[in-house]
Amino acid sequence: MGFQALITLDLPSIDDKDRTQFYKFLNEHNWHKIESLTTAWKVSFKETTTREDAIKIIKNRLAEAKEKCEIQKVEYAIQLAQLSVIINTIN
Repeated sequence: MGFQALITLDLPSIDDKDRTQFYKFLNEHNWHKIESLTTAWKVSFKETTTREDAIKIIKNRLAEAKEKCEIQKVEYAIQLAQLSVIINTIN
């Protein structure tokens, strides 16, 4: 299994229209929004992708989205592992 990324994003001071456009861009590049969490995304990489390359790809994709959507600031955290991202709800 290749690297699995969990990414949390903050897009300070943007409106819903810009947020929707930003999210659409990420979706078009195989990022998957974790619906039950406000700002969390997951991305999967091929087995041949190194950790360093995965980080570069994520950073570049966020920079592309920021530029294309004309957003002032994107804050994020990345966690990479070679295990699946665990998503669950406790009721």
